[in-house]
Amino acid sequence: MKKILAMMLTAVMTLSLLTACGKEKEVKIDVDQPQNAATVDEPAYLGTRAEAVEDSRNVNGKRFTSTLYDFTSRYNAEMSLRGEKDVIHMEGWKKNGQVTKDENGIRIQYYYYDDNGMNITATVEEDSDKLVNIGCGTTMGHFVGKEDNGEKKSDKILLRAALVAQAVCGYPSGHVNTLQNIFYRVTEENKNLWYDGFVFALNTREDGADSQNSLMLFRVFPVTDKLKEEWHLEEYQ
Repeated sequence: MKKILAMMLTAVMTLSLLTACGKEKEVKIDVDQPQNAATVDEPAYLGTRAEAVEDSRNVNGKRFTSTLYDFTSRYNAEMSLRGEKDVIHMEGWKKNGQVTKDENGIRIQYYYYDDNGMNITATVEEDSDKLVNIGCGTTMGHFVGKEDNGEKKSDKILLRAALVAQAVCGYPSGHVNTLQNIFYRVTEENKNLWYDGFVFALNTREDGADSQNSLMLFRVFPVTDKLKEEWHLEEYQ
């Protein structure tokens, strides 16, 4: 089942390629405003957006400066500061499909990491090893479900997406609340948002036979200012 979910999420990623576009069919999602994420005093990574992003010849014109290894290390450092034991391991990353090319001919490889009902997904430039986008994927049934203690799984998923974004975008720990709220807005308003040079996106794919199996893929990736204007992206405020 884990591999099936990963393969289906790759289909969504391929559909949308590297861009903010690509909702195969709109999926209505009801989600409540999450509780503010707990923050810690010391940031795991004191980078800035300028250090986290560089130019690329890919279709978005930008990529992260982080490799998959860099991201994994920064994500785990943040989780450790929070006292969380749910870290990820490099050997847990799996290639998803074969190397393909974007519209500019840049070779890319999809990866996934199974994480308790979610997949952390990553698109990597094969030749530079740099990340193009990264995110969290799950099913509608999992997203709207509840934990054994009654807590909403949507809160945990939106927080996980925010922590992933925080690690790769170079924001300090105290910024997680903002990132979580951006993903909440993206979900609630069913539109992608631009913030500080990054696109925060939700791509969905409906399962006509069973809506509980409809796919949700939260992603973050950098783009040029030109693409922001071409895509008519609304800025998060």
